[in-house]
Amino acid sequence: MLRVEVDIFSGRPNPIWIITDADEVKQLLGAASEARTGVAKPGAGFTGLGYREVRLSLIGDDERPPRGVPREFAVGSNAAANLAVSGQLARQILDGMLRHADVRLVQHELTPLNRTILKFVLDQLGHFLDNPPKPSRPPKSPPSNPLRTTVKDTRCDKCEYEVSQYNPGFWNTPTVQPHNNCYNYARDWRTDTFAQPGRAHGAQTFTMKCSNVTTAAMADGLKKRCTCLGINEWPRRMMALVIAPNQDYHWYREQRGGFWGHKPGHTAARNWDNNNNLVVNPETAARGPYTDFCSYFYAGRSVVIN
Repeated sequence: MLRVEVDIFSGRPNPIWIITDADEVKQLLGAASEARTGVAKPGAGFTGLGYREVRLSLIGDDERPPRGVPREFAVGSNAAANLAVSGQLARQILDGMLRHADVRLVQHELTPLNRTILKFVLDQLGHFLDNPPKPSRPPKSPPSNPLRTTVKDTRCDKCEYEVSQYNPGFWNTPTVQPHNNCYNYARDWRTDTFAQPGRAHGAQTFTMKCSNVTTAAMADGLKKRCTCLGINEWPRRMMALVIAPNQDYHWYREQRGGFWGHKPGHTAARNWDNNNNLVVNPETAARGPYTDFCSYFYAGRSVVIN
């Protein structure tokens, strides 16, 4: 059996399905074997916001891939030697997505396998192949300080909040990185549950619009910017929400040093945008398909997420 995951989202789970048909698995693995220039190591290519790659993995310990094909690999990846070939392999796999929706997975509650999702994936893959992103090169970070610092909000004279040391290493370990997303990072709360706005309080939304995700997040206790939090809510975070219309959400957190950090889905936490520039303003940062900037929020110590 073959597990397929389209690495594309940040907040909600990625589209995932299982191919149980032995002949189809053999055909797909054979195509990868014949077009090895289109095969890449998972996670070796683009890791920013938006479409990243299609990952495939054999899920049985007694299954053997064809010679030259690893048990886990990626296609539709700009880490492949030939991106055009890699894209062709990805499209071949995506063509079968809807056929495998009947094998129900827990991820399908939030990310159903339907024509809307498939169209979005194909559109984003096409844009990725037509405009290959540059390899990620982290910018040099400002000097760090291990202490939290209380700052005044420049837009709200009476409000204060805390900015802390940029510490991506906390999030980028094998036991933490795959299980925590942008909402975890922005709230600075490791839950290992791929936290969803509103889920901890029975207010989770499945509609990816600013108003709906805002309502869900505020059920967790977030406050709109300029609704000041008292010192009893220390440490208070500044968060920013953006939306890929009707598809997904993404969050940022302000860090000490005048920049913002974020964590696209299960990928590594970072402080740069899709153009490899330091994120100094989430409103103007390169955000891929996350075109709608929603708002800023404060998150105090009473905000509980899951």
